[in-house]
Amino acid sequence: MKTIRLLATLLFASISFQTTSAAIALDDGDPNVRDLGLLAKWFEGEFDNDEQLWVENRSDWWGKAEEKHGRIHATHKRIKADSIGKYVFYIEEYMDDDPTNVGRQRIVSFESLGEKKPGIVMKLYFLKDATKYLLDADTHDESLASITLDDLFGLDGCNVIFQRNGQQFHGSMHEKACQFGKGDELRYSVHDMVISESEYWRIDRTFLVKDDSFFKGHPNAEPHKMRKAKVYTCDVSFYEKAYYLPSEKDKSYKGLKVHDQGGTAYVLNPVDGKTYFVQLRNKEYPFYDLEDADFFFLRFKEKEAQASTALAFAEPNAKKIGFQMNWASAVCECEE
Repeated sequence: MKTIRLLATLLFASISFQTTSAAIALDDGDPNVRDLGLLAKWFEGEFDNDEQLWVENRSDWWGKAEEKHGRIHATHKRIKADSIGKYVFYIEEYMDDDPTNVGRQRIVSFESLGEKKPGIVMKLYFLKDATKYLLDADTHDESLASITLDDLFGLDGCNVIFQRNGQQFHGSMHEKACQFGKGDELRYSVHDMVISESEYWRIDRTFLVKDDSFFKGHPNAEPHKMRKAKVYTCDVSFYEKAYYLPSEKDKSYKGLKVHDQGGTAYVLNPVDGKTYFVQLRNKEYPFYDLEDADFFFLRFKEKEAQASTALAFAEPNAKKIGFQMNWASAVCECEE
């Protein structure tokens, strides 16, 4: 009996030693692994600064006209590109709520700074033949599936270094490291970013190397404040007589993709020949210090009209929202 107990004690001690050794081995590894995965998770998705513009376009906004921001919608799509890295993204941004007005295309890769240095580096790449990678291009998926470093080029010193600060990651370039241009227009980039679970803020500014004078960007370094967007699938219908009286002129639009940060989908009503749009906004209302100040709403409006035709309200982040009138209806449901 004593022999059995001794063997059990030795076996337990052996397992405990192996477990402790494994834990020590993990502790001696890269300290950035967990943050690297979290940053990549938060970075993925669609982002839009519609909320920021909504505040700036109010008559009582406190800023100056030249301090207003342009509208940006950013898509960060994670891709598999082992020759570039483990955490690789295709970035596409369009301006002024116009998907055809593409203002930026990039490939970025996130990597740890190493076992002996806390932080994460985002390597920036430009596309040699950017057109074929556009989201709406027929060649988009095929081109991204076969992308390698040979399809890209970069600029020395333009990597962004991220450090975790609480529940955010703050990123910036090394001072005056990212330079481009020639002669008197040789300039350096200041590219600062803040990424959290639900927001993506970015400052892009350039300065002349010769005297550090401001060249381009926001005049007082106020960031584009983009919020992560959720995509909804919307169905919109028009009726000649009423929704319960079918007619040959009735028209339904199915599967429209509309994001909840001011996203819109335009549709034609064949009955009156007018164009309408459905818009979704998940708002963080800034003017009241109340727990229930935030709300989600659907806006239905004739394109050329001043006022909305219909409004529907729901709790923030509602999974489904819609309205029903005799001559029109709409329902939108979150894809998540």
